[in-house]
Amino acid sequence: MTYQACRGDFVVRLDGSTCLQLWNKEGRVVRREGDPLEVAQWLQACHDAGIEVRVQVNESVTP
Repeated sequence: MTYQACRGDFVVRLDGSTCLQLWNKEGRVVRREGDPLEVAQWLQACHDAGIEVRVQVNESVTP
């Protein structure tokens, strides 16, 4: 699967689980579940690729 992301969010949910939310320009989101270290590595890869990155508590349904 190919996905063109314009932003990546490191999400810490209220239950303590983590994921990476990848947003595209149309506002669609894909979530990749992982442990905190794994998600941090994905977020760093996004940053290194020049993609905007953020950290947030809980998931979001709007960009």
